[in-house]
Amino acid sequence: MIEINMINKKIFSANQENIIYLLKENFNNEILDKLYFVPKKINQNIVDTKLNNKAYIRKVLNTINYFGDKNIEKMIMNKIEGFEEKTSYKINDGKIYVIVGLDTTTIYTTKLGDEDVIVLLLESTNGIEDNLDILLAHEYTHFIRKQIFKRNLFENSIGERFVTEGIACNYSREIVPNKDDYEYCIVGETIVNWVKNNMDKVETHMIGKVSTNELMSDYFYMFADATKTGIPARTGYVYGYLKVKEYLEKNRLKVKDIISLDWKEIL
Repeated sequence: MIEINMINKKIFSANQENIIYLLKENFNNEILDKLYFVPKKINQNIVDTKLNNKAYIRKVLNTINYFGDKNIEKMIMNKIEGFEEKTSYKINDGKIYVIVGLDTTTIYTTKLGDEDVIVLLLESTNGIEDNLDILLAHEYTHFIRKQIFKRNLFENSIGERFVTEGIACNYSREIVPNKDDYEYCIVGETIVNWVKNNMDKVETHMIGKVSTNELMSDYFYMFADATKTGIPARTGYVYGYLKVKEYLEKNRLKVKDIISLDWKEIL
């Protein structure tokens, strides 16, 4: 059973007049330091800059306007239960913290004390429920594969990480079909186009290192040095998505059929 925790529900009463005040109050929050500012290395100094950014404020207001009158905890729980029913894999335990952040990322795993928890930045959805479904479907597969393999799927090797993220992105595609590939990979459209046109270059770069984590930052870290490698940051999400999609289509399978497969069987 998964536990959903909303942080600072008061902010969902915000409107155009009091949004700045309530956001300031929101970010002056000890739990957000532990869940967000410290683990994601977000400097508190950028809060005022963001509060003066009209596009950011509009995104937060869009989110509040859509989700404000809904039971978000129940909504998320119902969606996850739907994934469990479709795949026949249940989450044994886990915690999701739902916050309003600074639109710096979407969803991630971090430590709260000794516990691994998921943090969802709700403003990243822009008040669009399809975007929430894409993020939750992605993270759901991570929960299940971590339960099955009981190891660090994100740091062991780039091969395992390709498949882990590829399965997640493809499950988002199954849950919310007919979107562009970049939306499932949660990267810019230019990165998807680059990877599709440079698969040989990507695979040449990883020769002999797929079973190691030596190139993890090159393929998966947001601030990877693309000028050094010639590989755009977060290319690994797109490469994994395309390889898993190819495997699924070639074998006429769904994600539920491969969610428990070891990465070497897929890649």
